[in-house]
Amino acid sequence: MILVLGYDSYEQGTDPVLSWLLHYQVPFLKVSLHDLIASRVDYYIDVKNRDVVINGHSIRDSVTTIWHRRFMGAANKLTLPANAHQEQLNFEIRTEIRDLVDYLELLFQDKVWLTSFHKSTVNKLEVLDVASRCGLRVPHTRILNNHSDLTAFYHQLEGQLITKPIADVRGSYALPDATAVVLTTSINEAHLATLPPRFFPSLFQEKVEVEIEIRVFYLDGRFFSTALLLDGTERQVDKKLDSTSARAHYVPYQLPVATEQQLTQLMRTMGLNTGSIDLLKTPADEYVFLEVNPAGQYLAESAFCHYALEKEIAEWLINQQPA
Repeated sequence: MILVLGYDSYEQGTDPVLSWLLHYQVPFLKVSLHDLIASRVDYYIDVKNRDVVINGHSIRDSVTTIWHRRFMGAANKLTLPANAHQEQLNFEIRTEIRDLVDYLELLFQDKVWLTSFHKSTVNKLEVLDVASRCGLRVPHTRILNNHSDLTAFYHQLEGQLITKPIADVRGSYALPDATAVVLTTSINEAHLATLPPRFFPSLFQEKVEVEIEIRVFYLDGRFFSTALLLDGTERQVDKKLDSTSARAHYVPYQLPVATEQQLTQLMRTMGLNTGSIDLLKTPADEYVFLEVNPAGQYLAESAFCHYALEKEIAEWLINQQPA
């Protein structure tokens, strides 16, 4: 049986795969974080006998493959009503959940996983380091905390500089009449002039000259690559601002064999068997690695390029089952 650890409500990368599992009439059990903490079902975890029992049925031996996708995302929305101890209680609840989930991963460590819990997020700086050691070109990147070093780095790169979060965050801030989101941003002289002598440690990176932006969906050694082509020469520094533009066109793309080999080495070194990889192709025909998201979205590229990735994932999960 396939165990799906996913989001409680609809999630665009998960539900289409479940539709294919239903089509193939393959048994699966979907569990969300809310199922564990909201008392929707009766279950217990038997630490002594190393078992998980749901509604009176043990699943320890029946589960053979586990697909984990965005299961812990719901933990960020778990909050208690405001009171004097809200912050501490919320911290303790999330800590309890984290230890529970860590034990579940230990309990099912002998199963086939499509992204284990501890690989669901990666350290962006570590990935850049590993990618460079695998032979991939990565942008010149520095973590800086003062105006003097930032100015020197800015001039070293001849003004071609961007900044983005160190961690893989998708933050948003509600304002009175709008919502602000965290995006990759270009740095210019005007920005430099507004900064204090010292500031919170921040990531600054070389702004690479771009001919084509490429999104790669990687599935256990297979590559499904999509190029984002834009009408005209104007390009936003954060591709999310161009992705839904009428100027955007998505087409299948074939990476060089050498680049795929380097990416395979990167993914294996990181212990990842799936993920969405972002690359840039320069006018000089160089491929520049930006990042990998183990739970990145893929449905748009799948639809535009007719990759049917939701079907590919479902069949991969099915193929891991014993004959």
